[in-house]
Amino acid sequence: MEENGSDILIAVAHPSEEEAVRKAAGISRCEILVTGVGGAAMSWALQKRFAAGSRPFLVIGAGIAGSYVAAVKTGEVVVARSDCFADMGVDNNGTFRSLFRANLADPDSHPFSGGRIYCSGRIFDLAARNYKTVTAATVNMSSGSAPVIERIRKAWDPEIETMEGAWLAYTCAMAHIEWLSVRAISNMVEPRDTVNWDIPLALQSLEKAMGDILKMTAEA
Repeated sequence: MEENGSDILIAVAHPSEEEAVRKAAGISRCEILVTGVGGAAMSWALQKRFAAGSRPFLVIGAGIAGSYVAAVKTGEVVVARSDCFADMGVDNNGTFRSLFRANLADPDSHPFSGGRIYCSGRIFDLAARNYKTVTAATVNMSSGSAPVIERIRKAWDPEIETMEGAWLAYTCAMAHIEWLSVRAISNMVEPRDTVNWDIPLALQSLEKAMGDILKMTAEA
């Protein structure tokens, strides 16, 4: 790991993702932070890091994800153009209402726009030239049953699902630090059946993509 003066901070949730990213990070100016799985762990680790010393100009959230749509296939690498807190809200007698629909939060108060956090900036624009951009949903509990999947689809119509993306986006946006979320697809979001998952392929794809993206940022 580089010193706190590193220009690029790569945040990963799990050691398997760290291994893939570390293989790709063969350039200087790069620091890797393993936060732990889940939004609380991601947000806390980032806040501690930002308070510890000089802040990075860019945070890249790198990891694997599930896909909601056939057009985003297992092994593909995508970049989130927006993210949301997909299961944060109110259970109204079996009907889900987001914080915004329940009038508990303003959907257009910074950093939200229409209840989503949008990615923008020079690095996002560069990455979007080479990688498909998607709408993401962040959950506290990985979706693995038809009712939950349908609920999230109906509320947010996402293309991918992660457990940390919106937390990284929110934390960076509130700290006024540019962020990028890079995800390799390991499985379809469907009633849970890990036989159909291909995590090794996703990690291989993540390693290659991160090598390309880090090279791109170094040359930008």
